[in-house]
Amino acid sequence: MNDGMSRMFTPLEMRRLAGLRLGSRFTVEGTMVGAHRSSQRGVSLEFSDYRHYVPGDDLRHLDWRAMARNERLYIRQYEQECNLRVYLLVDASGSMGYAGPGQTAAKFQTAARLAAALAYITVRQQDNVGLTLFAKDLLFQLPAGGGAEHLRILTNRLAAQKPAGETGIAETLHRLAGSIRRRALVVIFSDLFDDLDRVRQALAHFRRRKHDVILYHMLDPAELDFPFEADTAFTDLETGVELPVNPRELRQAYLHEMETFLYETRRICAGLDVDYVRTAGIADIPLFLRRHLTKRAG
Repeated sequence: MNDGMSRMFTPLEMRRLAGLRLGSRFTVEGTMVGAHRSSQRGVSLEFSDYRHYVPGDDLRHLDWRAMARNERLYIRQYEQECNLRVYLLVDASGSMGYAGPGQTAAKFQTAARLAAALAYITVRQQDNVGLTLFAKDLLFQLPAGGGAEHLRILTNRLAAQKPAGETGIAETLHRLAGSIRRRALVVIFSDLFDDLDRVRQALAHFRRRKHDVILYHMLDPAELDFPFEADTAFTDLETGVELPVNPRELRQAYLHEMETFLYETRRICAGLDVDYVRTAGIADIPLFLRRHLTKRAG
């Protein structure tokens, strides 16, 4: 089968992914009966609450025992179970093309594999998944859907995409937050190399609209450790500008700035109740996702 999943994962890895489940921490909204709690009221197996009867209510939902105890008419309300919508937002700007010393995959390739794995899990549990690739502008959008053909289109695009261009994370996320109308699970894959205050405002936009948000912070181990020694020219992957540097002179200042960046990112996510996950040099995608999704479910 020549599709994105088989290009990115071995059959063994796909079997390991098949046993995982992805859910929302919050109430969601959907259109089909499924396995997730919905904010819409309707008939299902999970009882939610009582309310007083009003003329026009369906008499089948009257609770006769409650009426006998209280001598008033009560309607049983249920929480409708519905399918989850998952939106995968993947940063494909030039900085995501970086792969440090000893790494076999760039940050974008790791993000693409993570996104493809979550799409595979979502479709297998009969939920809907959509994909957006972005840099400074939107590069590709696939509406939320399900089924094998939808998954094939989504994963093929992830496997074929090449990171390039300048970053515009905050503006893009604002635009997407305004376009996703129903409560959903929004999963963002980015190195967040943008103005953090503007990124915070964009994340807050998603949260104001009641979306559950996972942020996979895509970094390379060399970006965290700065292991460089020899004088060299660093190239900006988004603009192509080269800067000759002496890494030994920059190391302490760089590491301080990186630690500040990471601290501020974690603080922003904690304040907004965004599920923050830092990634750097993931060797085993199924194991990584199993640990994270198990933690989320707990």
